[in-house]
This record gives sequence, C-alpha cells and structure tokens, in this order.
Amino acid sequence: MKSILFGCIISCFILFTACSTHQTVTESDPFPPSSPDHSGMWLMPQLQGELYELLNERGLTLTEDEIYSNTEPSLHRAITRINIGNEGGGTGSFVSDQGLILTNHHVAYDAITSASSTDHNYLINGFYAQTAKDEIPVPGYTVHIPLEQIDITNEITSRLDSELTYQEEAEQIEVIKQQLIEEYTTDDADITAEIDDIWSGNRYILSSYQIIRDVRLVYAPEEAIGKFGGDIDNWMWPRHTGDFTFLRAYVSQDGTAQEYQPQNVPYQPDYTLPIKNGLLNPGDFTMTLGFPGTTYRQESSYAFDFYEHRQFPVLEKAFRAYLNGLESVSSPQDGNTEVAAEKASIANTLKYYNGIREGFEKHNITQQKSQFDDRFYEWVKSDSLRNLKYGRVLQQLEQSYSIAGQTGDVLYLSFYALQFSKILQAASLFDEIYSTSPDDEVQQSDEEKLMMYDFFRQLHQAYNPDSERIILRDLLFAFAELPEDRRPLIYYRFFDGAATDELQHELQQFIDRQFSTSVLTDTSAARDLIFSEYNPSEQSRPDSLYLIANDIHEMFEQSRENYVRHFRYLLPAQKRYVEGVQEMNPENLHHADANFTLRLSAGEIMGYKPEDGVYNLPFTTLSGMFAKNRDEFPFSVPEKLTTYSANQADFSGYENYDGDLMLNFLSTNDITGGNSGSPVLNRHGELIGLAFDGNIEGIVSDYFFIPQLSRTLSVDIRFILFMMDEIDNTDRLLDELRIISD
Repeated sequence: MKSILFGCIISCFILFTACSTHQTVTESDPFPPSSPDHSGMWLMPQLQGELYELLNERGLTLTEDEIYSNTEPSLHRAITRINIGNEGGGTGSFVSDQGLILTNHHVAYDAITSASSTDHNYLINGFYAQTAKDEIPVPGYTVHIPLEQIDITNEITSRLDSELTYQEEAEQIEVIKQQLIEEYTTDDADITAEIDDIWSGNRYILSSYQIIRDVRLVYAPEEAIGKFGGDIDNWMWPRHTGDFTFLRAYVSQDGTAQEYQPQNVPYQPDYTLPIKNGLLNPGDFTMTLGFPGTTYRQESSYAFDFYEHRQFPVLEKAFRAYLNGLESVSSPQDGNTEVAAEKASIANTLKYYNGIREGFEKHNITQQKSQFDDRFYEWVKSDSLRNLKYGRVLQQLEQSYSIAGQTGDVLYLSFYALQFSKILQAASLFDEIYSTSPDDEVQQSDEEKLMMYDFFRQLHQAYNPDSERIILRDLLFAFAELPEDRRPLIYYRFFDGAATDELQHELQQFIDRQFSTSVLTDTSAARDLIFSEYNPSEQSRPDSLYLIANDIHEMFEQSRENYVRHFRYLLPAQKRYVEGVQEMNPENLHHADANFTLRLSAGEIMGYKPEDGVYNLPFTTLSGMFAKNRDEFPFSVPEKLTTYSANQADFSGYENYDGDLMLNFLSTNDITGGNSGSPVLNRHGELIGLAFDGNIEGIVSDYFFIPQLSRTLSVDIRFILFMMDEIDNTDRLLDELRIISD
C-alpha cells in the first residue's frame, strides 16, 4: 500500500483497470461463500487474554511474550517504522543480525531516487551493493525500533487539576505529556517517545522507540519489477509486482545512533525474522505487524456526511489538477526521477480518494453509519442515567459538523491550491509592496530585499511553466465549481463564474496572457519591483494573477478562522461518543483507530468476490506477469527474467503446485497506509510475504470496514528469494538470511 502522506496533513495544520482482468472460478475451486470479519489493528498491550485466545484459536502458535515483551527480545523488536523526513513513510523488518531491513520498493522510492544520478539511474536499472562499502547512504531516512507501548491514562489523569473546563484540561494534558516524555527518555538522544490519544482521548498510550539515523540502500530490483504495473495497477487485483527493497541500519562503533559516518557499523537487532520458503494455501493463517497511518472508523455519521459531500469532492479536484500538471513534465523513463516520485505519490493519493468516494456511494456508508447512530440514540434514551451522560452527544456532533460544513470545502480547496501552485505561493512575497500606502514608512533593508528575491528565484527555478499553467487552470476551474456564494470574489472580475467548457477555454486564454506579463512569472519584472525605490503613488498596480492569488489567500484565512470553531464542540463530543459506543457494546473487543503506532492484525489467505459472477483467486503467478507484458512501462517484463523463464524447466524450489512461480497473494488482514512494507507472517512467526497494498474495493474500510471486500496484497517471499537467487545473484545477502524450507 502506498504511503498516504496527505490524508491527515490538513487536519494537523488546521487544528493547532486496463490490466486488472478477473480470474474465473470453476466448480473445483474452493472459495468461501462469505468472508470472516478480521477487522482489528491491535495495540501491543491488547495482546492479553481474550484477544490472544482468539488468535490462538485461529492457529497462532507463538506465546504472548514471544510476540511482545517489554523485558525480553520478542517479535515486535524486529519491526521498524521507517520515517522519511518529517513525514510518515512505512514499515520494515529486520531479516538479519547485521541490520538488514526488508521493506517495499515504494517505501524506499525516495532513497533510490536520491542515490541515483544522471549516469546511474537506479530506479530504471535497479541497484545491488556487491560489498558493504558499496551500500549508499540515503539522507532523510530514519528507522524507529519499537521498545514499549504503555497505557499511561491513569498517570495523566492523576496529575490533572480538578474542576477544569474541557479546553483547560486539554492544555494541561499536553503539558503533562511533555513532562512524562522527558521523564521517560531521560535525555537519551537515541530514545524517543510519543504519547497518543487513543479512542478519541479516552485512553493514552506512550510508545517508545530506539532511533537509527544512518540508513543505507543495499538492494533494489529494477523498476520494471519493483513497480510492475505502475499507477495503472495501483490498488488493483490481480497484481504481479516485486515491490521490495533492502536497506541496512548502521550505528557508531559504540552503538549510538549517529548520522552517516564511513566508520559506522551495521546495527545488530535483538530479534530477526526467520524466512519460510514454502507453499501457501487458501485458509493459511496470516499475521502482520506494522505502522498503519490513519483510520476514521470511530467517527459519527455527521463526520462521514461532511467527508462525503464537502471534503472528498474538492480533494479529488485539487489532486487531479496537480497530477495533470505533473503529467505534462517528462516521464521517469526520461530520467526525471524527482518528478517521478512526486507524480507517483500524487497519483496514488488521487486514486485513493476516488476509491474512497466510490466506496461511500456504492455501500451507502454514511447511511449505514447514520443507522448505527440511530441505534446509539435509542440506547441512550432508554436509560435516564445514560441520557444524562450521553444525551447531548449526537446533537453536539451535528452542530460541530454544521459549522465545519459552512466553509470546509473552501478551506480544503484553497489550502491545497496554495500547496500545489508555486505561482500562488509566490504572490505572498509581494504583499508588503502592494499593500504600501503613500503615508507608510517602508523600512526594508537591502539584505531583506535580496532574501526576498532569492526566495522568489528558488520558486521560479523549481517550476515548469507548462505544468504551472495546467495546475492553475484546473484549480481555478475547481473554484468555479464551488457553490456560488463560496467562489473567490475576484473571480467575477475576470470570468462569468459558470463552470462550463467555455469557461475552461477562457481560463486557458487568461492564464496564457498573464504568464507573459505577470510579475509572478518573470524574474526580471520581480527583480525590478523588489529593488525599486518605494514610491506608492507611482507604484504599478498589482497584476491579475497577484489579485487572484491574494484573494485565494484571504479565502483560506477566512475559511480557516470559521472552520476551527467547530473543534470546541467536536472534541469533547467525539470523546464522549466513543466512550458511549464502547459502553453500548461491552462484550466486543474494541480496536483503536490507527495513528502510525505499532499494530498487529490477523487474517488468512483468501480471495474475494468484487462483483456478481466473478471471484478473484488469492494467488498470481509469473505466467500472469508475462500475459500483461507490453514491452513498455509500466508493463515491461525485464529481459533477464524472460530469458531465464525461457531457458529453465522449473523455478528451483520456488514454484507453486503446477510449476509456476508465485508472485503475489491476498489475505484478509486489516491494514492501511503506513503498513507498506509490513512483514506477513505465518502461524509460527515466519516471514511468508511483504504487504504492499490494499485493494480498491476495500479501501473504504479506512472509514467503515467491509470484510467481504477488504484485502491485503502481498509479495510472496518466494518471489523475492527467487529474484535474489536466480536473477540478481545477491549471494552476499542470501547468506545473511535465516531461511527455513519445507
């Protein structure tokens, strides 16, 4: 599953197939008439009692302490959170005692890109370090090794003052969290801790990690393998990809987590995963451990209604506008690796939101959630004490999202417009100049002017004019599709406001004219304006692009100011809502919404029925990859794989029952973005696959879990071993692995 980097950015910022053919089932193909509900992304402290007994009944043979222990080496210490810069990344796992990490090709995509050069395009050609000295440092990547997850709810509540308002309590909790983190880490630079609100603030979990700051690229297959099917196949089944890469963690010789130094040595983990080279069967137990990003299952029908009608539509339009612009730039096959990485991320996010929206519509998600809230309402009203405690919860949630809905669509669209358009970003540099009046005393030093001009030049150098024209045109058209009272006011100065084909043509002509004259697109004009003596009475008037950009800036600020008002109603009501839902169903095991902390999910290998009369089998093979081959990206089977297949009678112990090489498989594990690279384990805790995606029919489960459709897509470990052994000859790495064969 591609890492979704945009799903929660706005909330944090505001608050403080052509080739997807189906496989037909014959009468002899055993498949279940229905799918069991394997929902649940479980925290480590939950692996006690009832939950463990359930996993044990499904076939798990490991003990609780073998999975998670805060005193002894256990399975959870082999799992790593991979951070890319200040953003989320994905999951990896230690597979050797020399710090070797297995993760997805797409999780390592930025690493492969940064290691590449004009002479060495490792995205296209792949990379293998023949010796340890050849392993390439990758800037911005850090590895977080989980140590403990501790429920500290009582510790926090015991430090709270009495008789606080909700806002006062929230502020004090943040102070207490920081105190507890400082007490826990005791100034150890290699240890970090985070405290997360779980179940909407009803519980608090402290998660601690050991940090590794020196991460190196070791082995990545060529893109024709690691990204076979490209964006076309993303979220789709059947899949035939080798989405894997190996990294390595390094530390200083004294074991501390230094950034890259030539003398650093491989990190020696407490626990490494054994690898199982054996046949898989439908119904086999599967378990994942990883760091799922964000889910929204515990929110109300009012939240879902807001998402469906205010958020999703404008997000789709904003991301589509940006992707349209990126697609006008040269493709990754032309060597533009930076654009390739950005395009892949945006295309993935857009496809995600499209799938979510379609899932909401197809399965009437908001209506189903509304029916649940009706049952909650009846449960509350049936008891006077419950009514006293929860009677106003739904009303308060409705009020909250009524406020959010007033300007939410404007806020999301204006926010992403300012993120995606460098022209709109550049406009703010000229605010001081254009807002100066004849009576103002402007005191801007030559140094400040130089910094301003330098920043403008950096923006200008980073943008492609053709791409920017398309992005801005499509964004302005998206604003025209807002309700009439929410469009930019300046809009009516230049256009008639109607979202029609004629308007799109008019927008294109307008932007073409402005790009030839605007100070926002011309470094010479910008330099003259910035370094000219301020004389407001003679100063040139702002051009049209600046006026539009300034209006969008103002729309964002005004809509944000209105939008944040809803949190004062939402946060306390959401906390009480989740508390009530759990009280209404005391017999159920409740998993918390995902938040990029370590979680376990359990399932089994199983296909699914995407539509009437069609059943998708749970395995794909090399023959299926060859059937998709078009000899051009993204469906181009590498020549060395084609040659090997033509010259070999079998696949040296990596084959399926019928002698074909297994590539990918499906399971019912509950995962989401951030789980990319999660190891898929059998009942003995042995590595059998690598999770890389979810299916398009099931991604709506981020909001409302649908067991009959939600599936995890994984690379069969035997395909990875085959590529290492027979195709890329990575003997040095194979010698590090602990492989268990049938």
